[in-house]
Amino acid sequence: MSSLKYSPIKYSIYIKNYSYFPNLNSDIQWVNCIDSEVKRFNIDLVMPVDEYGIRLTIKNKALFSCAEKLCIIPSIKNFDIANNKGVLSKHMHKNQIKCSKGIIVKAGNILKETLINFPVIIKPVEGFGGGRGMQKFETRQSVEDFFLMNTFNYDYLIEEYIEGYDLGVNVLCEKGTILAYTMQKGNLFHDQPFKPQIGLDFLYEPELYIEVKKLVKSLNWSGVANIDVRYDKNKKAYKILEINPRFWYTLDASLCAGVNFPYLYCLSSLGVNYNIPNYKCISYLNLNGLLKTFKGNKRFIFRIKYLFNNTILKFLLRDPLVLGYRIFNSIGNRLKNK
Repeated sequence: MSSLKYSPIKYSIYIKNYSYFPNLNSDIQWVNCIDSEVKRFNIDLVMPVDEYGIRLTIKNKALFSCAEKLCIIPSIKNFDIANNKGVLSKHMHKNQIKCSKGIIVKAGNILKETLINFPVIIKPVEGFGGGRGMQKFETRQSVEDFFLMNTFNYDYLIEEYIEGYDLGVNVLCEKGTILAYTMQKGNLFHDQPFKPQIGLDFLYEPELYIEVKKLVKSLNWSGVANIDVRYDKNKKAYKILEINPRFWYTLDASLCAGVNFPYLYCLSSLGVNYNIPNYKCISYLNLNGLLKTFKGNKRFIFRIKYLFNNTILKFLLRDPLVLGYRIFNSIGNRLKNK
């Protein structure tokens, strides 16, 4: 179900039906449409996949006739903590979870506090993902100039820049207990800063796992989440930066590593027990990573086994119309811009 008339997923060979519901003006309309589709197609589970849909589902849970068919979700209070970088930062400090040091600047205000070292990273506290809105500043004056020259309708979190490298932890939880997880570290990136990794290595770090366990327990988390982490080279510690309380950009990579999060999410929501799955410490390239690697090394095309086991190629060959639509749509947008 989607409010978009056309979406790449609509053209997937694995989609039995794509229901388009535009211009829903109220929460109750949204709930009624879902209830009607559940009844119409005899649907077993309702799984929201992005922040907007997940929050609406949590907020209106009591209004659903099919409430027993909703996948496991957190409370609205804990979802809002996780989804707001500033509130989450305060929560982690309060619960003694290792995290970055930062301050919040309210919309329309200027930087007044001085209890922070430079350089810094600034980012909107919510409403943006994939590195959008993030910038690095080397001096206090440059940050003050930034806030003086711009007006915003949202708050900003200013974090001390941590010398080190980024990691990600993907989890499926129920009532604060981890049911499945993977850990990853980027090995290939976009040319633009703060964009999601396009190549990664799966790994396991026991100290990081301990901090993640503390975090999800403190939030009594249920459902999926992607947790951004920074390794502090100076302090020799893993510090949690933020949570994306939804499915993540590299979900297919976790599947290649041996953890099928959507499937396990269904099992958990149906009350089926299983052991925490092990995952393989492999490397992975998404489409952008694959193209960038080919560009730098034409001989990479001969690594047939790697291409079919450790890249997005295996998914593209199984479901080619999704990629075809994305390419067609991308070309159309470029022509419109010209």
